[in-house]
Amino acid sequence: MTGGNEWAATRLVGLRSLVRILILAALCLSAQSAWALRCWSSTGQDTFTESIGSVQTYPENAPDGTVIWISPTRTTTGYCYKDLAGGLSYTDPVFFYANPRNVSLPGLEIGIRYQGQDYYGATSQAGQGVPTGYVVPVCADATYASAGGCPRLPVSITYQVIVRKQGAWAGTLPDTYTAFQFDGVNGINCCATSFSYILSGLSKLAPTPCTVDVTVTPEPGIVDFGQVQATPTGFSPVTPTRPFSLLLQKTQCDVGVNIQGYFQTSNPVQNNLILPESDSNFGIGIQDGNGNQVPIGEPFDLQNFGATQTQTSIPFTATLKTLGAPKIGAFSAVATVLILYD
Repeated sequence: MTGGNEWAATRLVGLRSLVRILILAALCLSAQSAWALRCWSSTGQDTFTESIGSVQTYPENAPDGTVIWISPTRTTTGYCYKDLAGGLSYTDPVFFYANPRNVSLPGLEIGIRYQGQDYYGATSQAGQGVPTGYVVPVCADATYASAGGCPRLPVSITYQVIVRKQGAWAGTLPDTYTAFQFDGVNGINCCATSFSYILSGLSKLAPTPCTVDVTVTPEPGIVDFGQVQATPTGFSPVTPTRPFSLLLQKTQCDVGVNIQGYFQTSNPVQNNLILPESDSNFGIGIQDGNGNQVPIGEPFDLQNFGATQTQTSIPFTATLKTLGAPKIGAFSAVATVLILYD
């Protein structure tokens, strides 16, 4: 009986040893099979933090999809490269992977504007990112093992980050939020950092009953240049100009609120001009009341409402500017102004 017990104990030790061997083999296999890409800025940074500034509020009755904040246009210039041996043999597209830290933002949704398109619903899961169009090439084992490692692919990626209302707001938001991380086709780097864009100041956000409505005057918001004479060198008159205004009306609150504007368009844009067509050789510029060019596709300061102020009219002008010999014929272009709460 005793001998039988000793035999059983010896067999159990053997099984435990086998389990340890299998676990070590599995860990070894995992390390060799890791897919990993890294991206860095040209200044050697792997993060960029953007504050939402003084934005503290948005209308509580705004419908889902209402844009609250848009970042200035940002360009990350740097390089991406393979940094683990397990993923050298395949080409590796670079993606924006949204919310890589899997942080919940009740009442908000973060989007990425890239190459004229807005992306919402992207995730940090492999295959669910936004493609940048850059592809890191294969890397030979011998190259990886050498002192320099795999070649670094230069990248220059221009984008904007958008915050919009989505769902019910609940409680205080975290102050910082990683909007996206650049990484490869198989998802987030398993073992090292890669360039990330971080929003800060979100904890200041909260809904408010304040609402600011905008009306383009003269209504219905059409700026008509009438007949303009084309010349071999441009227009006659040289700079055809028409005035218009944005009428802002604040309702449902008696507190101060700062407002930004944002002109967006689906038309081509060149040199901050809205082109009727890509080959029109002229565009429409917008100037504020002081004659300063208003950016297209960028937020700009519009109005600081005092606590008791409820209405204001802000003047602008639209001007035709040439980019070459103007294309002759009827033309039209459409721009939409968004109101952002600052």
